[in-house]
Amino acid sequence: MITSFCICVFAVLINKVCLQATVEGNIGGFAVLPCSSIDNDLKHKDITVYWRYNSSQNVYDIIEGKGSIEGQDPAYKKRAETFPKEYIKGNFSLKLNKLQNSDTGKYTCYITNAHQNPSTQLFVKGRRNCGAETRAEWIVSFLILLNILQLI
Repeated sequence: MITSFCICVFAVLINKVCLQATVEGNIGGFAVLPCSSIDNDLKHKDITVYWRYNSSQNVYDIIEGKGSIEGQDPAYKKRAETFPKEYIKGNFSLKLNKLQNSDTGKYTCYITNAHQNPSTQLFVKGRRNCGAETRAEWIVSFLILLNILQLI
């Protein structure tokens, strides 16, 4: 009896872990947030999926097998996209472009005809800029060094 209970609890915990993912991206880059259904017998009219940020902001919707930006939060305008050819395979992953610090957070994929709501924790990191800022710092350091040499 105790063994059966432990196995059931373990199975629920494994299921919970499998439905959560962590994705990292860089500012200005993109990230693909995974979402899939184990149901392989999908028809376009049966496919309705809602992507939400922190449970409330509308990131992207898939209504009856078609992408929809109606009601989309302006923060995601022209930055969120999915892969329509993959819907029939049960893949509803979201690609978020032009990442910003404010994109960090929990994204949930609500699949209406499934008992699954996989979530993804997105972490957006600052991109190390080896361009102009680094050169500017080098120039300032060089000028300081020149001033010190003139004093000698």
